[in-house]
Amino acid sequence: MNKLIISIGRQFGSGGRVIGKALAEKLNIDYYDKELLLLAAKESGIASEFFEQKDEKSHSFLEQAIDFISTGHFFNDSVLSGDRLFKIQSDAIIKLAEEKSCIIVGRCSDYILRDNPNCVSIFLHSSDSDRAKRISTRLNISEEEAIEKMRSEDKKRANYYNFYSNKTWGESKTYDLSIDVSKIGEEQTLEIILQYLRMRKLVD
Repeated sequence: MNKLIISIGRQFGSGGRVIGKALAEKLNIDYYDKELLLLAAKESGIASEFFEQKDEKSHSFLEQAIDFISTGHFFNDSVLSGDRLFKIQSDAIIKLAEEKSCIIVGRCSDYILRDNPNCVSIFLHSSDSDRAKRISTRLNISEEEAIEKMRSEDKKRANYYNFYSNKTWGESKTYDLSIDVSKIGEEQTLEIILQYLRMRKLVD
């Protein structure tokens, strides 16, 4: 049986992690989110902190200058540049997809695996109000703070994705399947994904 790779893009607070983990359990395959950073670090021998610092962030000159001011590290001309870390992480994703069926959350995985016929790309989004409530509960902050956090994280993810791919983050035509979780809830979203996979004869 061919390996199945499911790439999940998501708005911050849309439930991507919860749905991704539930889907992994249903399909009995591995789940990679932050775990991917540890995998890239292990494969490269580079400390995971460098991957965590650059996780889903684009790397314009201005942003790298800000990094230098805040951390004392300037990555542009070093082996640890944002582009270098992205290449290492991309190689880890490609190797992972060759080895096993799995779910990969974010990190441009759909773009990195665009030539892999076994990769299904999904984008999960939700209403601002639904996301604000979820973030507020999860992080124990006010809904006003949650909205600010939500917009900041979405901007980082969009900049990262658009910077490294030739696609547009969150645009429906970029993905095989795009779902508004706030309309139907997490459980039904999971069922729709499973039904989609069955219709494509990718799972039983």
